[in-house]
Amino acid sequence: MVDKNKFDSESGYCRMLGHEVTFSYCKVAKSGSPCFKIMDCWFERIPIEDYITKTYSKEQIDKFLEKPPSKITTLYDLIEQAKQRAKEKNQQGV
Repeated sequence: MVDKNKFDSESGYCRMLGHEVTFSYCKVAKSGSPCFKIMDCWFERIPIEDYITKTYSKEQIDKFLEKPPSKITTLYDLIEQAKQRAKEKNQQGV
């Protein structure tokens, strides 16, 4: 049995946020799931691969390690959504 909280107080530099964070933060950074960079950031400090494979299912691992869309893609999608809402408002005569 793996102690899920064994490394929680360990701290390291987060390249996403630009400052120190604890391992416990990294485990829930993505809406309650581990950050997709957890393996990259912690491999030098703790046996992260062993921890991840013993703590999470294959499906969970695949899901949280999936790289999020780029900022440009996200911005493009938001612009398109705003255009669609404006178009719908114009059609309704609002």
